[in-house]
Parts: sequence; C-alpha cells; structure tokens
Amino acid sequence: MTAIGQVTLDLVQAVKAARNPAEITAVLTRAGGIFGYERFAIAGVPQSASETLTDRLLLMHWPDGWAARYVERGYVQHDPVMAQVRRTTAPFLWSEVRVDPDAVLARRIMAEAPAFGLGDGLCVPIHDIDGTEAAASFGAPRIDLSDEARAGLHLLAIYAHLASRSLGSPAPLRPGRPSGAPRCTKREIECIRWAAAGKTGWETSEILSLSQRTVEDYLRNAARKLGAVNRVQLVAQAMREGLID
Repeated sequence: MTAIGQVTLDLVQAVKAARNPAEITAVLTRAGGIFGYERFAIAGVPQSASETLTDRLLLMHWPDGWAARYVERGYVQHDPVMAQVRRTTAPFLWSEVRVDPDAVLARRIMAEAPAFGLGDGLCVPIHDIDGTEAAASFGAPRIDLSDEARAGLHLLAIYAHLASRSLGSPAPLRPGRPSGAPRCTKREIECIRWAAAGKTGWETSEILSLSQRTVEDYLRNAARKLGAVNRVQLVAQAMREGLID
C-alpha cells in the first residue's frame, strides 16, 4: 500500500473511533495538513426551496465570516458547487464548475469566497441509495491534489459523512436493507478488502484466482447489501460496519 493510502486508512480509523462531531472535526482538521485544505463542511443538499444550510448541516469548519454570510444570504440555494453535486457522483474542484454568465448570485458566491480564504477546493458528492444527496467540501486559498490524494480524500469524506450522520439524529433504514438482512459473504469481503487496498477488479481477480467478471459481481452484490452506490462508498460502509479493518 502507498504512503497516502496508509495515511488515509489511518484517518478513516480515527474517524471510526470518534465519539462525537467535535472529534470528527479534529480528525478532518489534522487531515487538512496532509491533503492541503484548511476549511471544510459536510451537509445535505437542500430538498426544497425553503431549506437553509443549517437545516441540513452535519459539520461546519468554514471561516466564521463566510459561514454567517452564506447562511444569512441563503447562498446554499444558489451555490453552483451544490448544484454540481446534484449532477455528478465524482469529486470535483470548485474551479472546475461552469457557472452560467447570467447566474448573478452564483457568480457572486464564487467571487466572494476567496476573500475568506476559500479560493478553491474539492467537493465530494455523496448520493445515498435512498435518493438523498449530501456533500463534503474542503477549501483553501489554493488546492493542489494528486490523483492519489484526491482518491484518499474521497474515501475520507464519505466515511466522515457516514460517521457524522450516525452521531446525529438516527437515519431512517435504507430501502433494500431490512433489519436482519444477510451480511456479505467471505468472498465479497475479500474483494472489498482488496478494493480498499486500491486494487482494480482485474488485479483482484489475479490475486484471488477468479475471473474479473466474478470479482465485479461480488463487489456489486456487496454494494447492494450495504446500500452503497459506488466502490468508494462500499469500502467506507464496510469499514463502518466492521467487515474490514
């Protein structure tokens, strides 16, 4: 495993051990020194025009001035980053978001954020199997992530969201996962473990002497059982439930 991969898993374990949101915040603050971000927030995407950021907020570590302005002016309903979360499941840089020239409020948000030390950042969309949407966003005056670091922060963000939500109000049981649902098989867990180590489906098939199609089937079945919508979320959910270390 690479150094950044091991660091990411160590941070995930620290999030897993957190007993309250303040401890999750402390882990993510420490992670910022590794990944190069300074501020972060985790929140659900508003599901109606009347919802505000505070209605959906899980963790907030934005500069106080920016947090106050963002909430008071209802920016969450016009933020182009939050709009992009609805359109993709892949992590993206704020600077990669295309803003309509006629979207006055959206352009104002992007123009004002740098004055608060938020010149750019990485946003991780989180789409749950029940249709709910959330985002973990990490900002700094400038951010520069390698592909490996971006993948590591993707995993950490998903796990921090899971942990933050579980320490808040209980989430409703997800569709397709009734109480007492069968857990993953030994082979499915083996495939998840190798996915967590960064192995592709083909590499895992070579390690386990299986066909690549069989490995992909195991991962797909495990994702269905754990309510995950992508491989990174599958790994995070498997860690959360103690199926892998």
